[in-house]
Amino acid sequence: MYYSHPCSVCNKIFYTFNDDRYYAADALAAAIKQHLIDYNEDDHETQFDYGEKFNAEYVNQRMTASDAPPSGGYQV
Repeated sequence: MYYSHPCSVCNKIFYTFNDDRYYAADALAAAIKQHLIDYNEDDHETQFDYGEKFNAEYVNQRMTASDAPPSGGYQV
């Protein structure tokens, strides 16, 4: 299953393929947090500032699942 979630600042779609929803959420949350840091947006954004466990749970509740990768997304 493909799981995806957008960046909270630029709305780029990040996705991963995984059989476990929780591992997918961990991977997506970490990738989005790193993306925010790499592009110097982490100081302007507060959605991913509550620690790894909370960030992963937040993504888990809001990510999208599909049978195919999202068009134009960035694979994690």
